[in-house]
Amino acid sequence: MHMNFASMSLDQFQNHFSTDSACIEYIFHTKWPEGFSCPRCKHSHAYVTTTRRLPLYECCHCRHQTSLISGTIMEGSRTELTKWMLALFLFSRTNKGTTAIELSKLIKVTYKTAWLILYKIRSMIHSSDNQTPLSGSVCINSAIYGRPYNPSVRKHPQEHLLLIGSSVNEWNEFTYLKIKHVLLTNPKERHIPHFETKAFQQQHIESDTQNIEIVTGFYTPTRLRPLLIFAKQASKWINKTFHGLGPKHLQKYLDEFSYRQNLSSKNIPIFAHLVQLCFKPACY
Repeated sequence: MHMNFASMSLDQFQNHFSTDSACIEYIFHTKWPEGFSCPRCKHSHAYVTTTRRLPLYECCHCRHQTSLISGTIMEGSRTELTKWMLALFLFSRTNKGTTAIELSKLIKVTYKTAWLILYKIRSMIHSSDNQTPLSGSVCINSAIYGRPYNPSVRKHPQEHLLLIGSSVNEWNEFTYLKIKHVLLTNPKERHIPHFETKAFQQQHIESDTQNIEIVTGFYTPTRLRPLLIFAKQASKWINKTFHGLGPKHLQKYLDEFSYRQNLSSKNIPIFAHLVQLCFKPACY
């Protein structure tokens, strides 16, 4: 099942996953790489019912029934597996991704269905990022998403304050990036208060981390320029691909940008990583 999907064209991918049976085989081996494992008792043998649209597995030991897509990103979805696979492939395109409008046309579903598929993928990435804390040496900086306005202590309504942090290795390379949207109680304030950086530390940094460098002043000469470059790249990518975003969904798109950046910097293929994230339940 080890295939180089990163080098495949759209047509090649569609031909490879043109049938439900091809998708079922791939999803089964991704979900259970060592063979079936009962989510309740871990028994390795099951009776398989194949008369349904998707196979149903009944554990030979405890009789627990589980479907192929239970516990995965597709649970509860009526969208065909071929369309889910294609959506994940299109989402995986390095540095590009896809929009709901484009996806709805390419996989032939309604805009609402396409938007929901992308929302589920981004929610999975968001959840995974929240479970991956920064560790070792950590740098944190403040940044802004939105169009550039004249420097002022007052924040423009279309500006959104960010905290951007990364683990740093011994060669001063950023090894894991996080960009988090800071929602302030005072919407006009152009300053990130201390309790927000504290909250970032508690939620996103290993508790025993000793070496943490924090610079949040927007006009401080010691601001970490390489981190700010990531913030600018994220803004450019969001504005170019999605034509700007409001505060409601901004965080998930910042997580998507960070996810792409973190995998690309390690030369990890996005599709291979994404299907592991989306098909393997947390209990496995």
